[in-house]
Amino acid sequence: MSKPQFLIGPAKLLFYIRLILHGFFHYLIRLLRGKFGPTAFVRLLMRLILFLNAVKHNKVVVVDGKYKVQLYLPAYPTPAFWESIEKFVRPDPGPLTVVFSMTKACAYKCPHCYQRNDTGADMSVELLQKTARQMQDIGVTMFDIEGGEPLLMFDNLIELLKAFDNKRETWVNTTGHTLTPEKVRRLKEAGLFGVMISLHSIDEKEYEKFTGFPGSFEIARDAARQFVEAGIMVAINCCPSAEMVADGTVERIFELTKTWNCSFIQVIHGKSAGAWLGKDDEMINADASIKELRRIHIDYNSLPQFRDHPAPAVQVYEEDEQHFGCTSGGIDRFYIGANGDVQPCEFLNVSFGNVNEEDFKTIFSRMREYFKEPGCRWLCSREAHTIHETMIENNITATPLPWKYTKDLLKKWNYGRKTPLYSKMGIYKNKS
Repeated sequence: MSKPQFLIGPAKLLFYIRLILHGFFHYLIRLLRGKFGPTAFVRLLMRLILFLNAVKHNKVVVVDGKYKVQLYLPAYPTPAFWESIEKFVRPDPGPLTVVFSMTKACAYKCPHCYQRNDTGADMSVELLQKTARQMQDIGVTMFDIEGGEPLLMFDNLIELLKAFDNKRETWVNTTGHTLTPEKVRRLKEAGLFGVMISLHSIDEKEYEKFTGFPGSFEIARDAARQFVEAGIMVAINCCPSAEMVADGTVERIFELTKTWNCSFIQVIHGKSAGAWLGKDDEMINADASIKELRRIHIDYNSLPQFRDHPAPAVQVYEEDEQHFGCTSGGIDRFYIGANGDVQPCEFLNVSFGNVNEEDFKTIFSRMREYFKEPGCRWLCSREAHTIHETMIENNITATPLPWKYTKDLLKKWNYGRKTPLYSKMGIYKNKS
């Protein structure tokens, strides 16, 4: 069993010193070989230090000698890590992460599903592979493959994993439904690094009611066990209500999944998207809930009594204006739906085009014209109502909103001011 270890305090500081020194000599060699100029060398190290400072409250998660300083940065010292860091040389580094849906097939009926109203056939395995290679060409280093439930299309999933080179870190979002030891073995052999398993309650019956699938809690627990035993990192995705934050349910999920040997818990507040499109975002105006979630992020990442709990990756903390802000739209992350639609993120139901109809790189360039730099305004929370209103006005029931409507809608959006971190780093200087 590959149980995670967690570094906090002096142990984390020593690791950071090691990482920076390794980075210095790693790129000094490239400088001496003429791969970088002196200015680029200094710029890269400065930006690396600024990035590490932005995640300084995160505990470092260690599994099998690989170190994760942040959930969506590939693990050190893998080739994917160095590929990611080297992007800091550029004035526009481009995206590190894509959430890549390969199928809508799923036996669960979760009420918050952001794919609920998506239509169209799943992409062919050939198109999945072609698009994956094109995303590697533009520098994506972390692939979060999801469904639906990818395990239901297992052969296609294995074929898709074959499309990635060793400079990519691959994760799969799964419920665990239909998982077997044989599937775990084949996923490990195919290079899978980690999985994200949803868990929104510590009560078995309550969770089964949420998913609409008998045995879903036990399935999740067993999947976590199998992946941990195989040396595949496990993150839990939790989407709490304001009530769950207030009554301590989120912290009880940390206690439970500590016993499951999970590495991370990603806390995502509910969004007005998919099945919830048109629903008010209850968390965005719940100051007490946001304050409590930020406390959880800091406490569970730094206090000694929480050293052995999964590392929190709390969205309202990591995406606030003191950290990374909103980086959707291909700035740092984006989304491709199972039918081929390219979206700014999974929680923004607008399309910039479909890879069945146009080349991915053409669509991606179009999207970046509207998303040139990160902002301090959470578009998924602040602009979802405009998507819903546009759909009603045009009698549209399927998501995402087609490009011909998207292009007019985006002109009205308020993207907010530029996230200060990127100004300090000197990247993403051109605002649309």
